[in-house]
Amino acid sequence: MITREAPSSHLLLLGGGHAHIGVLRQLGMNPQSKIKVTLVSPARTSAYSGLLPAVVAGHYAESTLEIDLGALCQFAGADFLSSSVIGIDPAAQEVTLEGRPPVSYDRLSIDIGIQSNLSGLVSYDTDLIAVKPINGFMKQFNELLLTYAGGGRYAVVGGGAAGIELAFALRYRLGNLAETLAQPFPEVILCQSTEDLLPEAPAAVRQRLTHRLAESGIAVRLGFNVVRQGDGQLMAENEACLSCDKVFWVTGGAPHACLRESGLALSDKGFVAVDEMLRSTSHPNVFVAGDAAESAVNPRPKAGVYAVRQAPILYHNLLAESFGQPLKPFKAQRRHLSLLSMGGPRAIGYRGVYWAEGDWVWRLKQWIDHRFLARYRQLSNMTINELDPNTANDPSIQCRGCGAKVAGSILKEVLSEIDPDASKTMADAAVVTPPSGHLMVQSVDSFRPIIDDPFLLAKIAIVHAASDVVAMGGRLGPVMLDVTVPYSSAQVTRTLLRQVLAGAAQQIAEEGGHLVGGHTSEGLELNISVSVTGWVTEADLKPAGGARLEDRLILTQPLGTGILFANAMRGAAEPAWIDEAVAMMLQSNRLAAEVIEQSDVHAVTDVTGFGLAGHLEQVLSDAQGATIKLSSLPVLEGAAASLRQGGVLSTAHSKNQQMIHRQMLQVSAPEWQNPLMFDPQTSGGLLLSVSEAAAPGLLMQIKKSGFTSAKIIGRVTDTPGVIELS
Repeated sequence: MITREAPSSHLLLLGGGHAHIGVLRQLGMNPQSKIKVTLVSPARTSAYSGLLPAVVAGHYAESTLEIDLGALCQFAGADFLSSSVIGIDPAAQEVTLEGRPPVSYDRLSIDIGIQSNLSGLVSYDTDLIAVKPINGFMKQFNELLLTYAGGGRYAVVGGGAAGIELAFALRYRLGNLAETLAQPFPEVILCQSTEDLLPEAPAAVRQRLTHRLAESGIAVRLGFNVVRQGDGQLMAENEACLSCDKVFWVTGGAPHACLRESGLALSDKGFVAVDEMLRSTSHPNVFVAGDAAESAVNPRPKAGVYAVRQAPILYHNLLAESFGQPLKPFKAQRRHLSLLSMGGPRAIGYRGVYWAEGDWVWRLKQWIDHRFLARYRQLSNMTINELDPNTANDPSIQCRGCGAKVAGSILKEVLSEIDPDASKTMADAAVVTPPSGHLMVQSVDSFRPIIDDPFLLAKIAIVHAASDVVAMGGRLGPVMLDVTVPYSSAQVTRTLLRQVLAGAAQQIAEEGGHLVGGHTSEGLELNISVSVTGWVTEADLKPAGGARLEDRLILTQPLGTGILFANAMRGAAEPAWIDEAVAMMLQSNRLAAEVIEQSDVHAVTDVTGFGLAGHLEQVLSDAQGATIKLSSLPVLEGAAASLRQGGVLSTAHSKNQQMIHRQMLQVSAPEWQNPLMFDPQTSGGLLLSVSEAAAPGLLMQIKKSGFTSAKIIGRVTDTPGVIELS
């Protein structure tokens, strides 16, 4: 028997908005052992809108905008599900996600922001660039920059603060590019449906902005209420027409579609109606913050500053609701400091009737924005407090052995959801009949979490395990799973198990296998063990050994997952690096099956935990050696960057070094590349030993099958016991 606290409730956070990142930061500094936390977001990064004008103007790189939600969840001890929300069912306490099973919750918090409001447009085409969501906007804006050759006419629709800042930023950025190219400057036109720009600002500020816009060469069209856009034309309600190359849409925001049919009480504009505690007026276990919420008690305009200031109250109320403690009201200030960038290093700021303008105002804005971002990029420096005192003395007793099994009712329910027919035949043991004339290939793998998304983790586990069968020239057959989930309440266990089994079942089907049974238990952390059985004819069987002299060695996938995730555990990995690695780990080696079958392929192995050097030894005979060209090794971007910056290595690195029997002889190669030979790979690629003559053609075939990073990395030599690195 062991004593361990188990989460008794599930807090589901929808969206990585400014309020939720504040909640996650507080959860990291104040761990709550009785609450299981999951964040759902379509992207691994959250864009900080306050710095967008400076990025568009070219003062900073796009990455400056990004807050790493994966690292923040890791700090907070939360799961991170990379998915989009399709629907919310507060009656069933369930959220439907795209491409995966629904997620149940005890308490839900929504901070998904808004989308651009295009409801006033009768029609529009792809030349319209909506500023919301920011990730989509930046993609379109970057495409514009890549093709920009000077000149052009660009309309910005929306005369609020965001529209004015974007107009200044566009004129500044495109103007600088045009000057560099010695081409005509662009025309930027700011369109506003009413007769006033920035109506909430003091008259003196509006006058000053009008003067600065004209001074910057930005035309202003007031009373231009746009109703159509298309074919290079922008048409107003009064039939006025404006020719333009691109249109930037920066009008008021609209609620996301998932709120419309949710059953939550909504405001007249379609946002979730909340009380002063940021709680849904219809469902008290649902909280809403940021632009997705609307309060009749304390109405405020849609602005990021309110979401930032809601974070401490939202954090308190989510915990208070869980522990039966009093909630606190959110009291939004009536006035706040507004700072507007003017393209170059100059800004105007106002609060109430007081205002100022100058380069020092711009520097003040940059200081405020960067100070905010630093709070979410220096997580390792934060103090982590003790566990919540209300839960520290409330242990639950958990058994080991067979007493640690997941409740049969939960398992049966989840299996029935995934496949009602298969759930009737799955058992602890399976009886299978091998196809006539086939040999049986078996392998087993076990996975601790490398990422915080249980659905994707399960898919990666299946791809990894199935690779052992594929590498031997076989096809996948029966699969059994042994899943350990952390001690939790029935609700939390059901939600987690649903994600794991659905991800596994989906990938098993894609690999051509079928799930026949397994075992589930409760333990200290999530663990997924996979037992695979495959079938192969004797003629198609490809041994790991079998390389021939002067064979060329082909590696199908980049190296570096061990290095990358070792650094990610320390908060030293960019979100884009993680996305690249996950996409690679999800790419099945079965796509190379046609290449493996060919007679010119003499030996095959998958490169996994023992690293490239360890698996290379399996390919070579005792009488052989190899020359590896380190500069030809395909490498994950994040792993290469980490090695160059002196990042940490995987804890398995030294173990892999110690198991190598051959002498590693370095002739001439950059020192930073050496660790790649010993880096353990999760769901890595294939190492093929192929005839010299066939190598170029087979490499091309491998690339066409989807392994675009595949390379010839070396050759087999007649130097026994030596792997030469050049």
